[in-house]
Amino acid sequence: MMIKKFSRPALKLAAATLLFSGLTQYASAAQDVHIGISNRSLLGLPVLIAKEKGFFEQQGLNVTIDYFAGGVPATAALIGGSVQFIDAAFENNLKAVKKGQEIVSIANLQTDFAGAVIVRKEAVKALGHAPGVADLKGLRVGTLARGGFADVSMRYIATSAGLDPEKDIELIPIRGADRQLTAGEAGEIDAAFVMEPWNVIATEGGDKWEYVLDLTKGQGPDVFQGLGYTTLQTTKSYIAENRETSDKVVKAIVDALQYIVTPANLDAVAETANKEYGNPGVAVIKSSLQRQAHTFSPVLTESALAKTGHLLLESKSIDAPLPAFDQVVDTSFQPIWNGFNAK
Repeated sequence: MMIKKFSRPALKLAAATLLFSGLTQYASAAQDVHIGISNRSLLGLPVLIAKEKGFFEQQGLNVTIDYFAGGVPATAALIGGSVQFIDAAFENNLKAVKKGQEIVSIANLQTDFAGAVIVRKEAVKALGHAPGVADLKGLRVGTLARGGFADVSMRYIATSAGLDPEKDIELIPIRGADRQLTAGEAGEIDAAFVMEPWNVIATEGGDKWEYVLDLTKGQGPDVFQGLGYTTLQTTKSYIAENRETSDKVVKAIVDALQYIVTPANLDAVAETANKEYGNPGVAVIKSSLQRQAHTFSPVLTESALAKTGHLLLESKSIDAPLPAFDQVVDTSFQPIWNGFNAK
């Protein structure tokens, strides 16, 4: 039998053709997934890093990120099917379940609320002393979507300080955390309940805002610490029909969380976040990241449900009883969570 010999250039060409064919097959096999983020702030960082640093791609996923103006519209998009997963406050999950929606959290993203209540310095000058929550009486306070985490939380904080959120302050929903500072500078609000990094941008990036409560540092009601601040959520039906994809998304998110909390990656994370959040400056973003590094973890606990439930019950956002833990959290993903090592 005659064996045909090929020249070296021909062999190289054949190898290159096979490699290109393999890459093309891989690219075409990548699954499209839409993930919604409830607002443009650092609460969306794990999803952003998973996309920008290639963790989704490593899992064979082609992820598109969609931003929303609060947890309420993000949850509506998940229920409607325009996104398959959302990064949103855990309290949105509880409220959806109470309404009969089969939404579950499949990974935690941040354990503690990362943000603050801030006030315009013009209002502080009129007070003549360091502002407290009680000093918000009579002021216009910016939140996000009506009924969302920012709105519910600001109501809880006001009530805890002896204020009536319906009479003593005026809560103004603003579509997008990044727009709250603009609204303040335009004279439309006097104070705001903001998420990281907007509180740092406001207080360190200029001389126009001051802290009332720095919740990232543990100030204010204890309920904001360890409440399962933001989680990755989807529907039970999606998991049942797309278990492999769901596993891949959670794996990519856990890899991203590990990347975020690794000190050697701080500069790279800050540069990525700076581009995504309007270029406030890498130094400002780094400051924000260092403040909240302790909050990133994929593990969800029953204590988080109890604290979030307390927040919602006290603000009359839901009626008792609280949903059971297995109604709002799918713990079958815990083996993937366990791959995370806190730094």
